[in-house]
Amino acid sequence: MGVSENESWATLIPTTFQRQTPSFLIELDDTQDNANHIHSVWRDFNGDFGGDLLKAHYETSHRYEEG
Repeated sequence: MGVSENESWATLIPTTFQRQTPSFLIELDDTQDNANHIHSVWRDFNGDFGGDLLKAHYETSHRYEEG
């Protein structure tokens, strides 16, 4: 049985996921817009510069006004 055009393949449940080994890290964050907006990061500890790219993206691209 296939998925109809009105059904989604995603569960739309807010999710965060992280896996780390001595040489790499994978992060997935799906908590925005009713769990309909995914960010992911792959870090290679032997070849990157150690910046927190996901944090930087949130700070520059997803600003919310508190009120």
